[in-house]
Amino acid sequence: MSARITALPRAAWHEQLSGLHTLAHTLGVDTVVLSNPLNLSWFTGARWHVPQTLSPACFDVVVSGLGSQSSPSVRIVTNSIEAPRLRDTEFIYRDVAFETVPWDQDRSKLLPQGANIASDGASPGRLDASAEITTLRRVLTTEQASLLRELSLDTARITGAVAATARPGETEQHVAGRLIAALLDESIECVAIFVGSDERIGEHRHPLATAKVIQDQMMVACCGRRFGLVASVTRMVAFSPLGQHAETYRNLLEVERRFLDASVPGADLAEVFAAGIAGYADCGFGRDEWRRHHQGGITGFNPRELIANSRSELTLRSGMALGWNPSAAGFKVEDTTLVSPLGAEPLGIDPAWPSILTGGRIRPAVLEMP
Repeated sequence: MSARITALPRAAWHEQLSGLHTLAHTLGVDTVVLSNPLNLSWFTGARWHVPQTLSPACFDVVVSGLGSQSSPSVRIVTNSIEAPRLRDTEFIYRDVAFETVPWDQDRSKLLPQGANIASDGASPGRLDASAEITTLRRVLTTEQASLLRELSLDTARITGAVAATARPGETEQHVAGRLIAALLDESIECVAIFVGSDERIGEHRHPLATAKVIQDQMMVACCGRRFGLVASVTRMVAFSPLGQHAETYRNLLEVERRFLDASVPGADLAEVFAAGIAGYADCGFGRDEWRRHHQGGITGFNPRELIANSRSELTLRSGMALGWNPSAAGFKVEDTTLVSPLGAEPLGIDPAWPSILTGGRIRPAVLEMP
């Protein structure tokens, strides 16, 4: 599938419809209303937003006929501003009906209510099935897993290419701007971007780009979204010899290995988290180093849908997406990972980027350009 296609064909939501059909049968309902942006991304793969910085979606989805043997119908509820754009871009290949209200009216009045109606949030007149739909969403469909592989590779490749062209003397903002443009050129929206250099990498775990001039070292991290899915990647660049810091980075890869080795189907997320944070002390870092930044967790349709901690109550299943991001001593490592029957599989392995074999997995090295 071309990266420049911005809308998915109808067949792309076949597995989602099947999942909703099974859920509707379990709940005893006929119709499901989707309004949560994460669920809209999961079901449609469409861009539900208008301003990227605001979370309210510009449309709702009503899936009816789930209680019958016939094919369910899908209806998009939106306003008069967004309907033409959604029809011509996001749903151009889909057989869907549109129901529209004037832009100055509340579209929620068009959403059905009744005993046989479920929704992905608490709302009057509808059964709250948010927990069940979240569980359904977190295991990617076959098509979504394939799309996430493509997205992860493209995001890693583009991030690496931009990072490799950075030079001492340019600003963090300049690098960030080039990365955003390069991603968008391949239909990838940059929903989060961090470019930090030198001392800022260790001081700020989320280094939003500034006008600081890059000198000796740079970290570039981004979260790219396409077809509703989100891939995360971090790459490190050194413009002067790493020296003893090369061992520090290799030790951090060993910490990441603890997270990855534990990320198998059937594992409790809290236990995976415990295995990972224990790796800091085992690999020569401070025992409390993990407290300086979250370690990642469940991803898929948000940079992080659920950040792992010692209280997490979730069992990993094959098809779930993870994003572990251990960091220490001015370094960070991160790639999107898919849970599979064979264990954790980091996605987005860019052959053009230098690599280190760690625990039998190809992991990104620091690009040294002294």
